[in-house]
Amino acid sequence: MLSNYKRPILPLLIYAGKRIEAQRFSDSPILVGGCARSGTTLLLSILSSHRELFCIPKELGLFNEVSKDEQGNSEPLRIDRLYTSLLVNRIPKQAKRWCEKSPSNIHHIQDIDSYFGGNFRFLQIIRDGRDVVLSRHPVARDTYWVSPERWVLDVSTGMKYTDHPNVYTLKYENLVQDFKKSVEGICSFLGIPVSEEILNWHKHAAVTRNRAYYSRVKELSGDSIGKWKQPQNQERIAAFMNNPEAVRLLECLGYKSHE
Repeated sequence: MLSNYKRPILPLLIYAGKRIEAQRFSDSPILVGGCARSGTTLLLSILSSHRELFCIPKELGLFNEVSKDEQGNSEPLRIDRLYTSLLVNRIPKQAKRWCEKSPSNIHHIQDIDSYFGGNFRFLQIIRDGRDVVLSRHPVARDTYWVSPERWVLDVSTGMKYTDHPNVYTLKYENLVQDFKKSVEGICSFLGIPVSEEILNWHKHAAVTRNRAYYSRVKELSGDSIGKWKQPQNQERIAAFMNNPEAVRLLECLGYKSHE
C-alpha cells in the first residue's frame, strides 16, 4: 500500500525516474523469478557483477498488483518502486539495462510481457524441491520457508513459459556445478559478453546482502546440493515425497525421485 506521505510526490518520483530510465538504459530490462530458496538471490548477485547491468538490490514485487486498461494491457500499480530505486541507488556508468529480482515474478510473466510489449528478458531458476523445502526461514528459524505445495505451484507456473522466446530456464544445480557453462548460456540469452567480472562474480558483485542470505555472499559451493539425503532430514523429505504432484514434477524436471 502506498504511504500517505509519498502520495503527493508520487508524480514527481515517476517523472524523475522515467527520465533516468530513458537517459541511462538502452536495452531491454531483465526480470528474475522462481520459487523462493531456489537461487534467485544468488543469480541476482552474479548478474550484478557485470558492468552492463544495474541490479536493483531490493525485491520490488512490481507486478504483484496490476490493473488492466480497456485493451487488456497490464499496468503495475507500484511502478513507482522501480523509479524510486533508480533515483536512490548508484547506477554504474556502463550499465545499459536494469535487472529486478522478486521470486513472485514467476507468477506474472504474462503481465510482464504485456507491460513491456515483449521487450524484456526473464530468467527463471529451478532447484530440486527436496532441498528447497529444507531451508529454514531467516527470521523464524524454527519454521521452514517453503512448503512442498508452494514449490509445486511456483515451478509448475514457470514451466508453462519454457518455450517463450524471452524466457530462459536454468537449474540451480547446473549453475553451481558447471558455473562457466551456465554463465555462458545466460550471457548469450541476454546478449551481453562473458566478462572477467562475471566469471569471478564473488569479487565484483554489487549485490552482496539480501534477506535471503544468512551472511554475506560467498563463493559457490556444492554443499547446498543433496542435503535432502541426510538422515536428519528424512521426516521432512517423507512429507515432500508423499505429495504425488511433487514427485511427478521432480521426474519431469529430470531429478531422480529415488536414489
